[in-house]
Amino acid sequence: MVVPAALRRTRTSAAVVEYVQREIFAGSLRHGDRIDVERIGTALGVSPTPVREALVLLERDGLIATRMHRVAIVAHFDAGTLRADFHVLGVLSGVAAARVAKDRDPQVLARLQDLLQALAGSASAGSASAGSASAGSASADGRAEAGVTGTRTKDLVAEIVQLQHDAGATPRLLAELQGVGGFLSWAARESDRRTPEEVVEAQRRVVDAIVAGHSQAAARARLADARAAAEEVIGELVRRGVLRADGTNAAG
Repeated sequence: MVVPAALRRTRTSAAVVEYVQREIFAGSLRHGDRIDVERIGTALGVSPTPVREALVLLERDGLIATRMHRVAIVAHFDAGTLRADFHVLGVLSGVAAARVAKDRDPQVLARLQDLLQALAGSASAGSASAGSASAGSASADGRAEAGVTGTRTKDLVAEIVQLQHDAGATPRLLAELQGVGGFLSWAARESDRRTPEEVVEAQRRVVDAIVAGHSQAAARARLADARAAAEEVIGELVRRGVLRADGTNAAG
């Protein structure tokens, strides 16, 4: 796998985490494969220490498992496990969103509305750009490429979600969200092929419920968004050949 220049320049365990995530997501590392600490260190130009630190984080995320003699291998995952993990993330995130709706902090509500407005503007710009690029093409592949969410839109979605977590989560819940959401959030960002309008509508349902003070509706909307993200990730892994069409892991 070609190592992006940005990763080669980042001499931290975070760079190693992303490198391993990308190799698993691309199918370069498969279920049961051994994680070669020396090879990764050479590829990124880092010592074994940040690699081993990264393996601890990846094990926490459920991506790798440690066997006897501290050998780390890629853990098993399939469509079922991904749906279950995203469900947990959605429930936890929904708890935070519900608390924001209940607390009704004017500054938080105003900031969420500002972010939603910026998201809608970014999505409109992205739709116009995608429409120009795909003019005259009616193929399914063309529509899929036009629906890939832009970087700015993804950044705004992440900011909306993080604000809800920061404002609504207790310290323990925030730690749980950070632990559960590491790989899942990264994979969702890599996989999102929804149209910009679909992305905005998903976030609008959450923000509108929060602003209206409807805690349960906010929690349900956040869970629905997590479930949609799960399907996007599963679809991307199927396209890449990491999962079979039936959702089973292609490695066996």
